[in-house]
Amino acid sequence: MTMYGYVSGFYKDKIIKDPGFEHRAEVLLSSGIPYKNCFADGFSRGNKERYKLHMFLANIAKEGDILFVPDLTDLYSNVRELCCIMHDIENTGIIIKSSDMDLSDDSDASNWIISSQLAQLDYAHYLHQKCLSKAIKKAKYQATVNVGGHNKRVITPKYKQAYDYLQSHTYTATQEKFHLSKSTLYRIKQQIEHQLRPTNTAQSYNA
Repeated sequence: MTMYGYVSGFYKDKIIKDPGFEHRAEVLLSSGIPYKNCFADGFSRGNKERYKLHMFLANIAKEGDILFVPDLTDLYSNVRELCCIMHDIENTGIIIKSSDMDLSDDSDASNWIISSQLAQLDYAHYLHQKCLSKAIKKAKYQATVNVGGHNKRVITPKYKQAYDYLQSHTYTATQEKFHLSKSTLYRIKQQIEHQLRPTNTAQSYNA
């Protein structure tokens, strides 16, 4: 079992000032962890990747090792990163300790565990809603185009009358009465019947 320390934040960025980073770094260095086992990711205005943290989890961390962070938010910036880091921590088998709480099998870190689970559910809900939104947009677009990709014709009163007439007459008779081609009549019929066809609405995710 080896003790490591990690901190992240905006360090000497010309645009974004982060006095909290230096304070957390001081907390880390005064924690008694060997200096060689301490590492940090300094953010810039356009880059908030935690390269060293990911490298640590992928290549250095072993089951039972302890990673100390002054603040749990040193590990993540948003819901997506929280979900990912919880997955990596579970796979690696390391223990997270911080000034807030420690995360281990025998700790009282239930609040953070519950928050991470809720965050994962919230992110899954977001992905579900995003998928539904894309499906709705696609369906709306598909409703405006034919199979060949051309815009569907507007169903005018004349086309509606031709469709109604076609229900009790042949294509030839309808063609002669309304002066429309058979292919146009066929497309009008397909389009109107597609619009009249009942569709199954997806159940609400929240329900």
